[in-house]
Amino acid sequence: MVQIREFNKKEQNRATAEQSADLIKKARKDYDKLVKGMFEFVDAKGGWIEFHERTFKGQNPMTIRLVHGEICELPMGIVKRLNGSKRKIRRFNAEGLTGNVKTPQIYETVSRLKFTPTDVL
Repeated sequence: MVQIREFNKKEQNRATAEQSADLIKKARKDYDKLVKGMFEFVDAKGGWIEFHERTFKGQNPMTIRLVHGEICELPMGIVKRLNGSKRKIRRFNAEGLTGNVKTPQIYETVSRLKFTPTDVL
């Protein structure tokens, strides 16, 4: 038995080059807005974290090193990234401990990093 399937590529709504440039310019302006605040490393108080960042095409890669309790100025894009960093703590139901019953895990999310602006402090 012969089967013939025809696949059509879904059309994507793409912005023109001018619209794209305007959107990137606006996003970069929002990203680059400096915010002064205090960095807190919840997982390792007194420790430090170092990571690399390159968000926009043509931007040079940056290495950022932050120390717990440090007051500094960071771009808003990096602040959003830091405050969005979470880790999962896995737990099992008590029913899953008896026998061979597989139960779904329960996840609790805890913030790893915090950046609190000085406006809030």
